[in-house]
Amino acid sequence: MPPSKAMIGRVLSTGSATVTPEHVEAFAKALGDENPAYRGPNATAPLTYPIAFMAQAMSGGLDTFLELGLDFMTLVHGEQEFEYVRPIRVGETLTLTGRIADVYEKTGSSGVMDFVVLETEGRDAAGAPVFYSRNTLISRRT
Repeated sequence: MPPSKAMIGRVLSTGSATVTPEHVEAFAKALGDENPAYRGPNATAPLTYPIAFMAQAMSGGLDTFLELGLDFMTLVHGEQEFEYVRPIRVGETLTLTGRIADVYEKTGSSGVMDFVVLETEGRDAAGAPVFYSRNTLISRRT
């Protein structure tokens, strides 16, 4: 059964995360990025840093994933994008909201593919948006 477009906008979870200098530095090191902007108490995070929040932002959404009806045996990560309002700064606590941003299907040579776009939104302590991260999952319908 294809995922329902009625699920667009459904919140998967909310939570918060504090951006620590140790975590940002370790993340940059894992990327092999020696940029000094990612070190110290006034550091900013690397551009792909919001991926570190994805699991937390999507936690609690297992029932929704099951309701989407995606075939986990054919599920692949199709695309990842980040949109920034401003840099992520060390020391701030971000409020994270994970939601279903889009649901659609495409038909190709391998049959019908279901696409689900998951979005994580990060807001600062004042409630202003900092970033949006979008992750596209693809599942071949069986």
